Amino acid sequence: MIRRVLLVGYEDQDNLGIRYLSGRLLRDGHHVRIVAVGTDPDVLLATIQAERPDLVGFSLIFQYMVPEFARTIRTLRAAGVCAHFTIGGHYASFEPEALLRFIPELDSVVRFEGEETLAELVASLDDPAAWQRIGGIAWLDRGQAVLNPPRDVSIPIDEYAEPDRRDIDYRRQALPTASVLASRGCPWQCSFCSIITFYEANGTKGRRRRDPLRVVDEVEGLVRQQGARLILFQDDDFLAGGLNARAWAHQIAAEIQRRGLQHEMRFKIACRSDEVREAVLKPLIAAGLCHVYLGVESGDETNLAALNKLLKPEVHVRAGEILRRLDLSFDFGFMLLEPWSTLETARNNLDFVRRFTGDGWAVAGFCRTLPYVGTPIERRLRAEGRLSGTALDAEYRFLDPRVDLLWDFCLMAFEGRNFGKNATWNILRGLLFETHLEMPCRSRDEERDAAARALVQASNGVMLDVLENALDLIESGLVTTLEDPDLLDLARLARSEDASIRRQLVAMERNGTDEFYEALFR
Repeated sequence: MIRRVLLVGYEDQDNLGIRYLSGRLLRDGHHVRIVAVGTDPDVLLATIQAERPDLVGFSLIFQYMVPEFARTIRTLRAAGVCAHFTIGGHYASFEPEALLRFIPELDSVVRFEGEETLAELVASLDDPAAWQRIGGIAWLDRGQAVLNPPRDVSIPIDEYAEPDRRDIDYRRQALPTASVLASRGCPWQCSFCSIITFYEANGTKGRRRRDPLRVVDEVEGLVRQQGARLILFQDDDFLAGGLNARAWAHQIAAEIQRRGLQHEMRFKIACRSDEVREAVLKPLIAAGLCHVYLGVESGDETNLAALNKLLKPEVHVRAGEILRRLDLSFDFGFMLLEPWSTLETARNNLDFVRRFTGDGWAVAGFCRTLPYVGTPIERRLRAEGRLSGTALDAEYRFLDPRVDLLWDFCLMAFEGRNFGKNATWNILRGLLFETHLEMPCRSRDEERDAAARALVQASNGVMLDVLENALDLIESGLVTTLEDPDLLDLARLARSEDASIRRQLVAMERNGTDEFYEALFR
């Protein structure tokens, strides 16, 4: 029977999770529509009333979004929506019982990779006794959660339906940007990440790479049929897997060049610092590689060990030097603090960041490690009795109260710079990428690129100076509370300098004429 399905999920860049699900349902002939989360519940309700779906599926990316999803789902139920409600994602897969208790209005949870599970669920909606036996499903039976066994059949990665992009018009974007997933999974076991746990529970340990020709087929369709000019490879690590993975990446690059796509587009990848080598990257650059995201995470050896990165700080430094030498722009993930951090490791991290970003080539930003469900760090903190709250709002304090004070200061001083989608840090990252970008349809403005780096260098310097001064005060014992006048003065200085940087950003935007550049400020 043909069903009507509505898939709801957060979408900044292409949400390939729900788009792969939609592609699978379209293969079976179902009517599917994708709606971006964040839409006013009344608008979503109106869409549901117009579409009259048999099933509404919610894509939950982060556990901290559960309360928002709960409010939306309750609003829909209160308005009389009786469609089957299901939900999926990492948190939903790891904590289905807690999720079903928190949102009892849900009918089911689709765990781990969901294409085949959802397709079977949709086909069985008329027969609860049938869908309640589906592998990979969790559901409530008279208030008690039932967790069915995981699916025991793994689909070869090249047999998945292509992601559904029917509702995307890339040509309308200032910089037409599409996302592509050339592989699934990751062979590394970083303690702060749930990817390895997710795929192990899914029965697909490690990294599965798609056929290079199929990858380039997808890229070619996005570029030549749908107008994309920038491809974001969303692989967790595009180069992970040793010699075979590097050969695979070079096959993709060679095929891109064989088809001449490098004359029409550019692409970005993510990788580890120890995978950054000139011989590895040069063929990718020839095929259009323009930017690399590095999973740096820390510049302190003790922190890197706690995060199970299996790297030394010098490896990150060398990676940055190579990327500069190859004239590639890059940005990086960085956690100033992890649960076992000390003031000494924090200082080492600040020294590293100053060395790594002092020239303004990359924006210095940071967060702290979050205890995501399904990660070794979350399990370790729970075993140590250091997690408070539920999994939805799990929180921890550091072993040294002075580190707590340092983090509280960071939140106060750098709220506008480091945290949130509209933070200065995020705008500066976009600015650096854009000014460095040379596309087939536009040349690089060296003067504006230099001006952007000077602005980033100033912003980095202020942040690091303020942090080091705060760290000195806290370490000396001269300040013990966030209300100390010296800390308050430092926070005011940080906010004042950040406001100055933002004024200069506005001035640069007013003087800009490039539509790509102007789009950063919309």
